[in-house]
Amino acid sequence: MINSRAPRHPRLIVMFGVTGVVLAIVSIIFDFITNNAIWSSIQQSLSVDQQPISRFISPSEGRIPHPPEPDLRTEVDRPFMEATFHTIVDSFYDIERKYKPTEVCDLWGGTKFIQQLNQSMTSILLPNQDNDGNQKQSKVDSYKLDNVNIFYAEKVSVLINMSMPYKDPSSTPPHFRLEIHGKLNATKYNERMKMTSVANTKGTVLERMGNSVSETNGPVECSEILDYPVMLVDNSIDTWNWWFFLQTILHHYVALGIVQPMIAGKYKSDPMRVLFTTDDHKSKRSFLDAFEFLFSDGRERDSRQIWKVGLNSTTGEKRFCFKKLIWAPKNPIGGRLLVNRRHAMGNCFSSIIYSYAAYLKAAMHIPTLPRPEQPRIVWVGRDTSPDANPSPWQAKRIIANQDEVISYLKDECNKLGIDFIVADFYGIKKDTSFQDQALFVSKANIMIGMHGAGLNMFHFLPFNSVVVEIHRGTNAQYNSRNFVSHVREGAYLSMDATMQG
Repeated sequence: MINSRAPRHPRLIVMFGVTGVVLAIVSIIFDFITNNAIWSSIQQSLSVDQQPISRFISPSEGRIPHPPEPDLRTEVDRPFMEATFHTIVDSFYDIERKYKPTEVCDLWGGTKFIQQLNQSMTSILLPNQDNDGNQKQSKVDSYKLDNVNIFYAEKVSVLINMSMPYKDPSSTPPHFRLEIHGKLNATKYNERMKMTSVANTKGTVLERMGNSVSETNGPVECSEILDYPVMLVDNSIDTWNWWFFLQTILHHYVALGIVQPMIAGKYKSDPMRVLFTTDDHKSKRSFLDAFEFLFSDGRERDSRQIWKVGLNSTTGEKRFCFKKLIWAPKNPIGGRLLVNRRHAMGNCFSSIIYSYAAYLKAAMHIPTLPRPEQPRIVWVGRDTSPDANPSPWQAKRIIANQDEVISYLKDECNKLGIDFIVADFYGIKKDTSFQDQALFVSKANIMIGMHGAGLNMFHFLPFNSVVVEIHRGTNAQYNSRNFVSHVREGAYLSMDATMQG
């Protein structure tokens, strides 16, 4: 361990002051390396490959067969490894057989929360079947609990009207009208779908679509027929901030888990695809590729901005007809489970968050690795250039001599043969793909950085990794602390960058 009085380390300058944070970081690193009791708790699993949780497998098709024996995955003492061949909700139950949450925690972030969501299901339409009990009309079901609302529909159409180009958030969003063949149940529609607090010019695209529903008396003329399950993603998605984006991913992960039995089909020929309602500015970011990897098998056949495809040049309209459609406005589930403040459920274990974290790694083909002889450390950098144009909130977390700090830490780690890498996805690297960013940080076992959205890439590190978060007036932010608590694996360490002078 470096002597705390060693004079060789650079001072870490946070805006106008100086602090000895660098030395403390190095001390912590070497504590982990030299204290076997601490480091032995990190990365104890076998070296085996994970497989993604089977997404859309019909129950009638049975399970995906296990790989040929010997299968070392069966020897890994991790709940999610046993859940990789089941549905999303199956994985929650499998995990809880190993890690049982308390009753209160289960209602918040476990199977009891899922049960309540399932029990809340009701139809928005009046029943209308033929003499044989076959469905003659559209189907629109709602799953609602508190502010969570998930919709599943069959045989519906969406008419899109564009009044002007949707280039950025300041532009007028396209107008979506949901068309159903059948009769609305007025009571259920007003309770579940219509949002009286959302005006026609406010709210998200999918919130406003719920306020614009029309009944049709028969078949409509479709501009495009999509005969496979489709998930609409709301335009409220944040494609720039890791924290809010991962909240959205978790939100859709749970939503798909709820409707998965209805959209299950033949895995190779009938996978679900994604359509975005985002503006051009957000769509430029590679973060949206995550939906391909996580929910559409990366096939890139139909995941696109829905309103941008083949609009009628005269009317500015297009009608999509859907065989099966899923949407869940905004991201209340992600906001419920991934909270960046101290909250009543902050110490809860959550099978949902654990499953989501495992799925992120599995879908990105991030393997479960054996415990290394020594850790690999990733420093999450922050843009210190004038082009960053930081807000006052961001500026207080800028390390003015970051390059000097990184160089020093790298030299000290190299002396012990420890890999030290830097995640600096800004400047010329700002367009680094979602996949490349995730895979890059997943090589590490210890993540270090000032509090910020980038530190939430910790979700991609192997289970039982460590996150060291440096605070300067950001101690009220509990993003990383809560996440580690919810998955019950790994370690969280907080450090204060106390100003001197």
